[in-house]
This record gives sequence, C-alpha cells and structure tokens, in this order.
Amino acid sequence: MKNILFNIFQLILRVLDSFFPKSDNTLIFPLNSNDDYQDNLRFLFENLNNFKGIDCVLLFYGKGDVDYKKGINFYTFQGIIFWLKARFIIIHHGTEDIPFSHSIDYRRRKLINLWHGIPLKNLGYKVKNQNEAYLNSEFAKFKSIVCSSKLDSLAMRSCFKKSKEDVWITGLPRNDLLLQDESELPEDLIDGLSWLDSKIKQKKLVIYMPTWRDDNTSDLKFSEKELSQLKLLLESENAVLGVKFHPNAPPIDFGSLSVLNLSESPCHEVGIFLRKATVLITDYSSVWVDFLLLDRQIVSYCPDLSRYIETRGLLYDYSLVFPGKVNETFESFLEQLKVSFSTPISGKQLKIKHLFHAFLDGQNSERVSRKILSMT
Repeated sequence: MKNILFNIFQLILRVLDSFFPKSDNTLIFPLNSNDDYQDNLRFLFENLNNFKGIDCVLLFYGKGDVDYKKGINFYTFQGIIFWLKARFIIIHHGTEDIPFSHSIDYRRRKLINLWHGIPLKNLGYKVKNQNEAYLNSEFAKFKSIVCSSKLDSLAMRSCFKKSKEDVWITGLPRNDLLLQDESELPEDLIDGLSWLDSKIKQKKLVIYMPTWRDDNTSDLKFSEKELSQLKLLLESENAVLGVKFHPNAPPIDFGSLSVLNLSESPCHEVGIFLRKATVLITDYSSVWVDFLLLDRQIVSYCPDLSRYIETRGLLYDYSLVFPGKVNETFESFLEQLKVSFSTPISGKQLKIKHLFHAFLDGQNSERVSRKILSMT
C-alpha cells in the first residue's frame, strides 16, 4: 500500500510540475536534516539571504531532527508549493539531493551544483566502469557547477563534460570560513572554536583526515610500535592529534594513543577544525587543498598510493600537485611530521595554492550569489 501511495504521489507531482509556473526569484536548498546545513550550502544560503527580492528557502525532506526556524518541511502545502515554483535548485552532490527528483521537469529548472570539494581523485566520466548513459542523463541536468580556479575548472569540465561557461570560477563558499575574522563568524561556529580550545588546552593541534576508499582501509592500520613513536613525537611537540574520518569510512584503531575525536564536536564545519590546526595530515582528501589557504604545514601519509591510483585514479600526477613529499611509508611520514613543526612552508606550496585558488579574499559566497542573481 505504501508503494502504491508513493507512486501516486510521485505521479501527481510530475503532472503538477509540468504546468506549474516557475519563479525566477525562488531558490530552494533541499536538505535531508539539520546535519546537512553545512559546507557550501550553508555559506551560500546565508549570503543569498542578504539580497532583497528573492525567496531563498531551506527545504527539509528527511525524518530526522529539523529546525524549521531555518526552513520549511517539504511534506506540507507550503513546502510542495516552493518545490513546484522554484526555478533554481541548489545541490552539492546530484539529483539525489532533491526530494521526488524523478518528478521534476528539469527543462524548466536551473540546477546549481556547488559540489563538496576541490577534487583530486577521478569523478564522473573519469571513474572506471561507469554507466555512461546514466552520467549523460544526470550531468545534463546541471545548469552550472562551482569551482575554485582555472586548473580546477579544467578538471571539473573533464569529469562532468560541461562547457567553460557552465563551470563558474568563483571559489568555494565554504572556504570563506577560513579567511574571515573570528568576530564575523556566526555564534555556533564561535562555539565550535571554543569547544576545540577546551579540548586542546593550548597545545598544538595536529589533524588527521584520511579520505574514503572504495575497497577497505587495511593499509591505514597502525602497529603498536608506530603508535608509540607517534605518541612520543606529539608529546615532545606539546601537540594533540585530532582525528576526523570520512563519514562513509570505518574508524581506525589508535590503540593506546589518545586522540581527539573531532566528530564529537558540536559544530561539524570542517573549516572550524582547519582554523585551529597547526599541521594537517591527509592522503588524497581534497581537504588539504582548502588548507592551502592558511599557509600551514601539510603532511601526507599514503601507504596505498599505487593501489589507489589503480582502483580509483587521480586527476593529477600526485607528486607534482602535492605541496610536500608524498610519504608511502610510516617512517617517511613520521620524519616529515617531525620536520613540519620547525620549518616554514615551501615555495612550492605557495605556488600550488595559487594554482588551486583563484581568489584569496573570503568573498566566494558573494561571487556565487551574484552569478545566480544575474540569471534571475
């Protein structure tokens, strides 16, 4: 019975959407829950709300906890009306971000894909063994995609097969957080910084953020000997290790090494953690590309580099774009981490920052907003 009702509702929406008038001044940000109110979506939404004459709405469609002071429920008359009349839909993955996406007439919509990072690994058409017919159908629905620089634009155009005009070089809205003065930040983000201060207690914060892997994380395990060596180094530098795993990846066992689980923070904006970090440890995660904006040390730990390139693939020659040495062994990683505490960043890192970031002014959200408003 539930399936029958769902199909009927989906059909009704499809019929309604085919003739319901669209408003060029109405934009919706579909969100599953409060936890989705972060990253590029959040910072663009808050900036767009500074402009008069537009309806900018958070449209919640999940069953989790939702703060309707910030938006409306899709499963209400008002929510369905906004869903029907919005010309612009702002997403950060794909059409799966949108409730009842199969009922939408995309010829009458303008989907703006903010994406969720500056990619280093293969995406879209660059990934092996993809269903090209599906990709053709999916990516054709995106009116525009946001990127950070000319280099990033070339990568995104290759992955999504979009024209130069459809890939906007504006910078990512979320990276405004890294460059803004603390006094300009919203209260919940300041609370997140205070939480970090209470945990690290004036120690240096070293953050470890490995990316998600398609197969497993066996190569990311640490032996007790390795953990002991890492513990001694951190203690000698008066540093604490903060760990933030990819939400789709299983955790890593750190044994006797005490770590700060950043997922327990009341604020889930990664930019808050990066603002406090002295050193970032990562592998193929694009988080280090964001971290470039802060001109601080970045250390790699890539024990599965060869396999990762073979199974997932990278958009670039990693040794050329990574700002430091690409460490494939724990010994090399530990040595580089030790050096990172006492040396300035390299000239190579400064050059790579400018390759990946066309703008360093903390006004990315404003640029994206004005791009969208120029289409209304």
